[in-house]
Amino acid sequence: MPAYEFETYDVFTETKFAGNPLAVVMDARGLTTEQMQTVAREFNLAETSFVLPPEDPRHAARLRIFTPGYEMPFAGHPTVGTSIAIARARGLRGEIRLELNAGVFPVEVETDGDRGVAAFSNPNLPRETGPAPDADRLEAALSLPSGAVDRGARRPRRIGAGVDFFYLRAPLDAVRAARLDSAAWRDLDMDGAVGLYLYTEGGMSPDVAYNARMFAPDAGVFEDPATGSAAAALPGQIALGETLREGRHDWVIQQGAEMGRPSRIGARVEIKDGAVAAVRIGGPAVLMQKGQLFV
Repeated sequence: MPAYEFETYDVFTETKFAGNPLAVVMDARGLTTEQMQTVAREFNLAETSFVLPPEDPRHAARLRIFTPGYEMPFAGHPTVGTSIAIARARGLRGEIRLELNAGVFPVEVETDGDRGVAAFSNPNLPRETGPAPDADRLEAALSLPSGAVDRGARRPRRIGAGVDFFYLRAPLDAVRAARLDSAAWRDLDMDGAVGLYLYTEGGMSPDVAYNARMFAPDAGVFEDPATGSAAAALPGQIALGETLREGRHDWVIQQGAEMGRPSRIGARVEIKDGAVAAVRIGGPAVLMQKGQLFV
């Protein structure tokens, strides 16, 4: 029976038992797509990543990412956490390149013992990719009162930067009070979007630019403690709703506190000629477990 080494990390946190848990299968050669999906369901985390040899030998690895429900073309906390796992295992530092289904992602990574920090540049710039469901239906899906979701310049939009989410702005008290309504969710037409990303300006500490929550039950993730792929597309929603000054913006996006798993996502955004020109997402991770899978 083949044995596969795995590690788990808590990502977008420096504190164990916080952030977003990730399982990394360190060498997934020999596993079929069906087996990878089965392993992801077994771990039952938001995502499990599988490290494979790269198609281009100049790159560090090819990466496949699965939720309990399906394969993702790209996801943020697996890209950060897997980069740290690879760097720790191989003694790497500086820039590595990972091949994902959504493109080649340059990642800056540093490690120190069982910890590390990584930041990736997304080759997919955020853009509006289609219409959003009616605000009333979005509010019902998250048990929010009528009128809680912004219907003005910051109205709900479908934005993608490798994967799509529906973005909803609401006041902080509504963001914190949101609860998934499974019956109302079934009435939504997600049309391939991963989930609903509910956000507001500010947060529970003065350095936080945005407080967010993300719900994706169709992916097997009722609520996600940290969603780097959604954070990577958030600048597209912000830029469509307001005028951002030219140059660099550094944001801290807080997520997961309502779940008891506080996370902090770092976003570096470049604005040029009024549009998003580059997005970089990063944060720390800490090793939690090592073990073997018998598949």
